[in-house]
Amino acid sequence: MALSLSNVCGMNFHYMRHPLRSFLDDAAALGLTRVEIWGAAPHFYIGDNSLAAARELGREVRARGMALACFTPEQCVYPINLGSSEPVLRDRSQRYFLECLEMCVEMGSPALLVTPGSGYANQPAEEAWARCVASLALLADRAERLGITLFFEALPPAWSNIAVTAPDVRRMLDAVASPALKGMMDTSAARLTREDVGDFARALGADLAHMHMTDADDGGAHLAWGDGILDLDAYIADLNAAGYDGALSLEITNARYYLDPMPAMRKSVEALAAAIARAA
Repeated sequence: MALSLSNVCGMNFHYMRHPLRSFLDDAAALGLTRVEIWGAAPHFYIGDNSLAAARELGREVRARGMALACFTPEQCVYPINLGSSEPVLRDRSQRYFLECLEMCVEMGSPALLVTPGSGYANQPAEEAWARCVASLALLADRAERLGITLFFEALPPAWSNIAVTAPDVRRMLDAVASPALKGMMDTSAARLTREDVGDFARALGADLAHMHMTDADDGGAHLAWGDGILDLDAYIADLNAAGYDGALSLEITNARYYLDPMPAMRKSVEALAAAIARAA
């Protein structure tokens, strides 16, 4: 089944200087039916919100004719690290994601995005790997019981010594061996490792469950489509060839878009819609 506009998914990261409702209104106005919520202050940081607030967020999304594709709590800037050698930090991270799973249930998100964290650069990476496997196994067990899928995303080399490439993601999925744990691809991060859809499709097969789909430069910036160097038509063709039918989520993060975020989302939706139509 080929990709369609229904696969395109808005994300609120570049709306951080605007109310979350503004993002939801704009996404609905663009005809989107899926959204991914980045959970960070001022947009639904879980430390400031309750399960009742999560239920209300889900109602706000559904009232606009949309559904949640994924909940992505902030985990790269805040003190969250599933592979840390520091017990206090690792325990906090596990508790954070366990609470996020409960939030997913209440808001109606079928998935929670998780990243590997990292060990110290001057300590053995395999030790950090083992800590991450144990952490993810704990989370996956709870996720499976709740009916939530974990989307596991690799991080750039400067951010992680645990999972950086598509084969790393495959190895992690095999190590945890849970039906609740799936892999995903970030097109901008993949630019740093010189990987493409084919690499992730070969490594993950049917376990490629989610896409962060943005344009990029050689530094891995997450840009609106048309502002970078990626070949969108090639990406859509490769995703169709792989049989991918998950969300194409617009994780636009560059600060150039913060003050006026709607044009970046609009041009990206239009670019994806045009590329999908050309591939039909």
